[in-house]
Amino acid sequence: MAVNSEKHTNAMLKYRKRIEKKQITSEVNSEERAKRSPQAQIALLDTRLGKGIGAMKERRRLAAQIEAAKAPKEVPAEAKTEKKSKK
Repeated sequence: MAVNSEKHTNAMLKYRKRIEKKQITSEVNSEERAKRSPQAQIALLDTRLGKGIGAMKERRRLAAQIEAAKAPKEVPAEAKTEKKSKK
């Protein structure tokens, strides 16, 4: 019975190590992704998957971010009105 217990313990240790490794990899990938601009991310997708192939939702989301950055930012109405000067 002790043999099964050891196998179970070893299996659990391997499982935990694998999970920890995945978490670390995920954190590193997230940090690297945060450093890339939307244009750079699209370029990376193009090299990995092919130009315009796959990851369509991601590509649409990135294209929307690029367009939002290009669009002129609207000035709030409060800032548009001139402030009255005191005489």
